[in-house]
Amino acid sequence: MYRPPSVRNFKTFIGELTAEAAACYVSIVESTRREAEEDNYWTSKAHGLGIKLEGVKSDMVASSQIRLSIVSIYSGFDLFTEEITSECKEFGFTWQTIEKVSPLVVLEKNFTTAPSNKTRLRQIFDVVDYYRILRNSIAHPSHANKLNALQFYKSKSESINIVRTEYKMISAPNSPDGISFHDIKFLCRLLIDLTEEIGTLLEPSETMLYKAIPFMSWRKYGNNHEKIKRVASNYIHSTYSYPIVKSEEIVNKHYGTLA
Repeated sequence: MYRPPSVRNFKTFIGELTAEAAACYVSIVESTRREAEEDNYWTSKAHGLGIKLEGVKSDMVASSQIRLSIVSIYSGFDLFTEEITSECKEFGFTWQTIEKVSPLVVLEKNFTTAPSNKTRLRQIFDVVDYYRILRNSIAHPSHANKLNALQFYKSKSESINIVRTEYKMISAPNSPDGISFHDIKFLCRLLIDLTEEIGTLLEPSETMLYKAIPFMSWRKYGNNHEKIKRVASNYIHSTYSYPIVKSEEIVNKHYGTLA
C-alpha cells in the first residue's frame, strides 16, 4: 500500500502525543487523589521546585491539558495536509486550489482514486471538521468561535453518531463544553486511519513515482544498471512503503524508457 512520508510522519507525531497525553492524564488522576489529602497540593509541590503557583486545582489542569491536546493534534493534522499537498505537487499533480473551504475538501478535489464509500468519507470529514472548528474555538476563544463550534456539533450530529458507532465509542466525540480524554484517544485513532486513507486516494502514477527516483545521486555506480535498479527499487520501497516486489516491477517497467 502506498504510504508517503507525510503519512508516516503524522503517525510518529501522534504516537508521541498520545503517550504524553496519557502520562499527563494518569498524573492528574493521581494528583486529584492527593488533593483530597493535602491542602494546597499544587502550591506545595511547585514551591519545592522553586516555582510560584497559586489557585491551581487538578480538574482545571485536566481541562487545560485536554483542550490543548486537541489543539496540538489538529495542528499536526494541518501540517500533514500541507506536507501531502507538497508531495503531490512535487510529483507533478495538476493541483486544484479552492478558496474558503475546509482543507479536506481541497484534498478530495485532487484525489486520483475515487473513495470506495463517498458517504462514509463525507461523514468522517464532518467529524474532523468539527474538531477543526473546536480547535479554533480553543486557540481563539471568542464568543463567536465558541458558538460556531457548538452549532456545528449540533448540525453534524448524524455524522458524529454514525462515526461514533463505527469506532465503537460511547464517550466521544463530545460537545465543546464536555470534551474529555476520550476525545483525544478518539481523534488520534480517527486521524491515523484517515491519513492512511487519504494517502491511498492521492497515490501518484507509476510514471510519477519513477521520475521522483533520485538517479543522479547514484552516478558512482556508472553503467552498473543492475545495481542502480536494485538501489532504485529499495528507494521506492523505503520512501513510499510499497512491497519490494512492486517496487522492482515499477523500476523494471520504466528503466531506460523515461531517460
